[in-house]
Amino acid sequence: MARPTHRLLLILLACTFAVAAEPLHPPGKRALYERVLTRPGAMIAAAPGAPGQSSIKALSRLYVYAREGVDGQDWLRVGTGTRDHSILGWLAAAHTIPWKQQLTLAFTNQGAGRAPMLFMRSWDDLRAILDSPNPGQAADALRRTVAAGRPDPGVLAVEPANFIDFSRHFYLLPILDFAETRAASGDKVRALKVASVTLPNPALRPGATATAPGTPAVAAGYRAAVVFVIDSTRSMGPYIAQTKAAVGRFYQQIAKAGLLDRVAFGLVSFRAAASDPDKARELQFVARTYANPAEVQDGRDFLRRVGTLDEARVSTEHFDEDPYAGIQAALDTPDWRQRFAERHIILITDAGALDGTQRDGATGQRVQSSTGLDAQRLRGLVGEAGTSIAVLHLLTPEARRLGDTETAAGQYQTLATNAVNQQTAYFAIADGSVAAFGTAIDAYAGRLIENLARQPGGQPAGQPGPALNAAAGDQSAQIRAIVDSLGHAARLAYLGQVQGTRAPEVFEAWISDKDFADPSRAAVDVRVLLTKDQLSDLQLVLKGIVEAAETDLNAENTARSFFNRLASVAARFSVDPLAGGIEESTRLADLGLLGEYLQGLPYKSDVLTLTQDTWTRWGTMRQYEFIDQLNKKIRRYGLYYADQDKWVDLAQSGKSDPAELVYPIPLTDLP
Repeated sequence: MARPTHRLLLILLACTFAVAAEPLHPPGKRALYERVLTRPGAMIAAAPGAPGQSSIKALSRLYVYAREGVDGQDWLRVGTGTRDHSILGWLAAAHTIPWKQQLTLAFTNQGAGRAPMLFMRSWDDLRAILDSPNPGQAADALRRTVAAGRPDPGVLAVEPANFIDFSRHFYLLPILDFAETRAASGDKVRALKVASVTLPNPALRPGATATAPGTPAVAAGYRAAVVFVIDSTRSMGPYIAQTKAAVGRFYQQIAKAGLLDRVAFGLVSFRAAASDPDKARELQFVARTYANPAEVQDGRDFLRRVGTLDEARVSTEHFDEDPYAGIQAALDTPDWRQRFAERHIILITDAGALDGTQRDGATGQRVQSSTGLDAQRLRGLVGEAGTSIAVLHLLTPEARRLGDTETAAGQYQTLATNAVNQQTAYFAIADGSVAAFGTAIDAYAGRLIENLARQPGGQPAGQPGPALNAAAGDQSAQIRAIVDSLGHAARLAYLGQVQGTRAPEVFEAWISDKDFADPSRAAVDVRVLLTKDQLSDLQLVLKGIVEAAETDLNAENTARSFFNRLASVAARFSVDPLAGGIEESTRLADLGLLGEYLQGLPYKSDVLTLTQDTWTRWGTMRQYEFIDQLNKKIRRYGLYYADQDKWVDLAQSGKSDPAELVYPIPLTDLP
């Protein structure tokens, strides 16, 4: 018989194990937990088989703690988080659907020229469209049938015409399954099984949709703004003067049209950081906002605010400058996102962008943007802010002499590929011609003003998309077509917001991730929903990989040293105490780093596919590029972590543990 003290200890241990409940793990997983989504009408019960006592919102994400069968029916013990105090009770398994990976979709803007997506009842219904000789025509026929009030049994819903801004109004469109296939045209398409549920809008009659086909006129309160982000280093004086003069003309034009309350212009200037303190003082700033469009009253006010802007008196340390700092300053401009529905950034420069690919001539150190970002990462921030960006790249003789134009063009073409219309607003100004530059500015801003003045609702001129290709030989026509397309997309987003457009009222359906008529146009973006702990782990693991790689590059060791160091990193983060043999691994995936977060996702991981042989064959330059890209992802994760407005409670309980909130990270930002 146990002595009293031992009996008390046993009781305490038993209580400890009783309360330390943990969600179940999927087969073969140790870091991930089983999760389900609730179906409409799900009810929480006190015990398996008991009557439901409280309802729970549809598509709530819950963790599974236990399974039990009662009278031939499976029941799940569920909770809103991974700690036992979050346990709610029991749900009939039939009222849930498994959610293996926390993946969700965000619609792209139809301003890209694509047609509304069809939500098909089954994979066979979707495949029938993809296998047809002309999928675009087959989908159009189904849309016309539904619009005419003759429902097709294979079509559950049609995507609303208006755009739902995912960054402002999160909606859950989870991916339940996916399959790779090819359309009859030979194009690769990903078929996605999704879930969605939206409560009906009581203001609409039964069967009506929140939007009508076409592009309705928008409210007179619709406003647009342009922020010029201009290089003000030496040699940029004529372009600064031209920009000031052009904006003065624009304000005269909008005042004459009675649009002073609907169109505004702003200006941000940038240079670059200097390591020499004296030079840094002479340069004065890296990025400075001279005119906030939300504050500018008229043309005279604008010119007063930018009156002190001129080219720098001294040269910066490199020909490439820091335009990314200027763009970041434009994105951070107070109040302009709240005041203006349509927002444009126009970058003006004759130099490339510092992004870590350049080296300092004296020290050999890599020179980064002060933002720590590159073109792809910054483009993502611009898109998430619902802002468009265009680049006027001045191909000056000096830039050509220094061999800077080709690399810079690649950076800016990446930067200026806008998510809202999936088109690239990059315009090269031949020979840096001041006259051609002025013509380009006039075409851009003039078209914007023309569209807003066209009618009280500001309906855009022409149809977006195809017009751009038709104007390929005329830069001014190309610019006007881009402005039409970007404006069209902005109006769809504005209408979606003011009319309260919601996701389709369906539950489970199959969709294509590409436009049926043009598979080069993406219909959806994939987001991975990571908790704060998962995002923190991801960041820490990448830092460990970067540390191991940098140590390897700075030491005289064998080719095996990098993977030896990664083995110790893996040991630090391993959730499997029995894991062994990692010292002999020759693939990063075999080390167990990031694996459970990334396995099963519909994308290829650059990190997990890295092998010891590949790392060795890359050579120093490619290895440095790999490290630099990881560092930029690490910085991006830090921005996500600090972005308090976009963390989402998937349990929809209002009482979830803050650690269980998730952030919708673009799939392309994973390592």
